[in-house]
Order: sequence, then structure tokens, then C-alpha cells
Amino acid sequence: MDLDGTLLNTEERLSPRVVEAVSRAAARVPVAIASGREPKDVARYARELGLTTPQISDNGARLLDPTDNSTIEAHPLAAGDARAITMALEDDHEMRFFAVDGWRMVRSVADIESWDITVIAASTEDRDAPSHLQEQVVRGAVDLASDDVSAILSVGHGGDRWYVNYTRKGIDKGAGVRSWAQRMGVSLDGVVFVGDSLNDVEAFAVAGMPVAMGSATGEVRAAARETVGDVYDDGVAQAIERFVLAPMGRLF
Repeated sequence: MDLDGTLLNTEERLSPRVVEAVSRAAARVPVAIASGREPKDVARYARELGLTTPQISDNGARLLDPTDNSTIEAHPLAAGDARAITMALEDDHEMRFFAVDGWRMVRSVADIESWDITVIAASTEDRDAPSHLQEQVVRGAVDLASDDVSAILSVGHGGDRWYVNYTRKGIDKGAGVRSWAQRMGVSLDGVVFVGDSLNDVEAFAVAGMPVAMGSATGEVRAAARETVGDVYDDGVAQAIERFVLAPMGRLF
């Protein structure tokens, strides 16, 4: 499950129905968050949901254990790529970024310590800028990436900001789900993935049942197999009830 706009609403809250549905699902199958957020946030919400199995953070670049805040697997950018991207973004006053350096989220080059960077997320500085300008600026940032970097353009929850996630080439939520499924010993054909944004499309491509939230754009919905309600309609709970808790004969 994606986090922002899928599990969490704009107030960053989990609804009681979603919490209950996730708890019921976790009693039957492995359940994971797959988010572009930093590992600390993913681990915190996993614990809030009572999840103890591996979780996916950093837009697929990290698998973590939420019970002890440890990293199971990580795929950092080459230090040279991380330096080039963060320094260029910091020099562009129309952009802002955060990067995950180990388990730390940093917002400036000066704060980076180990250069063990798994994901860089950049967005336009002006949240109120016209969407066409935001897209133009963010697409320009995509050009900073080398051939060893994946740069995935997406839209923030609520549709008010464009952003781009930089990860190591070949690393995205789809790769994270693949690795997670292998470690859990489950078939990708049996994975239900629920998301709402463009950076969920790679996970949709590997999951047997890709499910789009009702707030998703047409492009995201087209990549999914089913659609449920939006976050305020408890779409995640709907997906769990239909595709996980329903009798096995109705799953696919």
C-alpha cells in the first residue's frame, strides 16, 4: 500500500476503518507500506498499524524492519550522482529537495554526512505556482540525472505540486515490491498493490492485482486493474475487503 493519498489523508491521519481492515489483512497475509517517504516515517506508520513484516521506503530503495528500525536491504545512489543532483537542486532557487542519507532525512547539502543516499525527492519551491510551470521546472530537474539514475516524475497528494524522485537506475516501487515478495516467499501474482500516484505505476506493473485509488489520475487508473474510492472513502479498506478478505474464489 502506498502511504500519502492512499493510507493517509491530507491531515496525515489513518481512518479507523482502514486501521481495522489492515489489521484483519495482516492476520492472514504479509502486509507492507511502499512509500517514497523516509524510513523513519514508514516504520512509524507500520508500527501504528501493527505491522511487523518488512516494509518498503525511499521509493523502493530500502526494505526495513519496523520493529527495530533496521535496514534489511538498500540500494544507494553512487556518491557522485548524489552530489551532482543535490548540489544542482540547491543552486536552483525554484526547487527544494529532501534526501535520505542513511536513516536521516536532510534538506540541504550541508546536512549530508555519509552520502549513503537512497532517494532524493525534489519539488517546486512555490506550492502555488501554476501546474504547467511546476511541471516545466521539475522536468528540467529530471535532466540532471545520469544514465545510472532513475528519475520518476509524479504529482503530490492533492495534485498541487509536481515532484521527482531520484533513485539508483532500476530501483523504484516495482523493484521494491519484487524484492519484498521474494523475501516473504510469496508470488507476485498474489500481490495486491493499492496506490494513487505516478510513482505507484511501476508497482502496478509487477503486482497481480493493481488497484488505483479514486483520486488517481487517468494515467494511473489506466495502469491499474481495479479502482476503489479515494482516501476519504476508505479506498484501502475497500480494496482489502474485496481482494484480500473476500473468499479466495473472488480474488482475481
